[in-house]
Amino acid sequence: MRVSAIEVTEQGATCQLQARIASEAGLFEPFLLWYRYPAWCRPYLSAENGDPFLAALLTGAMLRGEDLVLDAPVSPRMLEALPELQAIISAFEPSSRQIAVHAEARTHSLPAPVATSGNGLFFSLGVDSFYSLLKNRRDHPADTRTITHLLTLHGIDFPSQSWDENFPPQFLANAQRVADGVGAQLLPIVSNVRRALAVFGTWPPQHGGALIASVLGLGSLLGRIHIAASTTYNRLYPWGSHPLLDPLWSTETLTVIHDGCELNTIDKTRVIAELRPDLVMPTLRPCAGTTSSYNCGGCEKCLRTMLDLLQFGYLEQCQTLPHEISVERLRIALRPGGPVHVADYTRRLRALEAQELVPEVQQALREHLADGMDAKWRTSGAATTSTAPDMRVTQRRWWPRVGRSRPT
Repeated sequence: MRVSAIEVTEQGATCQLQARIASEAGLFEPFLLWYRYPAWCRPYLSAENGDPFLAALLTGAMLRGEDLVLDAPVSPRMLEALPELQAIISAFEPSSRQIAVHAEARTHSLPAPVATSGNGLFFSLGVDSFYSLLKNRRDHPADTRTITHLLTLHGIDFPSQSWDENFPPQFLANAQRVADGVGAQLLPIVSNVRRALAVFGTWPPQHGGALIASVLGLGSLLGRIHIAASTTYNRLYPWGSHPLLDPLWSTETLTVIHDGCELNTIDKTRVIAELRPDLVMPTLRPCAGTTSSYNCGGCEKCLRTMLDLLQFGYLEQCQTLPHEISVERLRIALRPGGPVHVADYTRRLRALEAQELVPEVQQALREHLADGMDAKWRTSGAATTSTAPDMRVTQRRWWPRVGRSRPT
């Protein structure tokens, strides 16, 4: 697989870093992979930067079993990390194959229009990224680790077929509202990466590198980038963004931080609602993005967030989700899961029981939990009290069911 014709183009209010991707073995038709930034980012972009394309394409090349050739130099630190990156990816996805990467080590510095660099966070307006942002503001209100840039990506979180390359207006407006509320700079990025990488296979194993690629394209703009965790240290499972994988994409000038594994989503929901209800309640977006709505209110991610807001007394304050939980939609959305799923929904049920809230929802949760775990977990012999996935199962198919899995 060759990455060639890397160039930076200017398009009015935006600039774009792009490359032609072709299979030298003829495994797929050539395509253009691009990341589009606001025009003010132009001084940071360089056609001599192969880092973003290595990050975006490595997992896909391994899934295809095709060596990767880049016609642009790459960070020496990233090249040194390739054996470990490939070892972890191979362990996570046994169908992949370790490949050779042909690229020169970069000997020059990337463009640095200003002497200082900022701290970024990938921000989706979901529970996990809100937690990472507000925790940072609490712990680092004004020091060298304060998050200065919020990066929002369009083209990754919205997989609908009728894709508009323009940001959904409400999403962009709310992201700007949060950025203004915490004194950070919003950096909206658009990319075709999710659609482009579909040629290599399913999205979850590829999404971590594809996400990090967007900031690697910005060269020296940021010194740190935070990626919000979607699970806890005691429940880690193979996934495209992972505390073992993400830091290995760091370069000489950029440190990648997998952030927030200390709390699960239930507790993060309480924390963000308490820290900044003025920002969270008007803008929260937990939806899986399977429709064009800001929040559909009926997917599993919307409903579980509603359950968590309800148990902590914040659901009626949330302006982006229904204030009543539809039992019918809950029954449709919930499907048997693994031990983590069972533990979390048992906790939600116990909280509703303790507060004597919505008995009909309690009953729906009891019925759901009575169905037990998904068959793949039962046949693996995983105990219902376990908090970590059974690797005998996850090595065969380690990505969760689409629609229930997007990190927030």
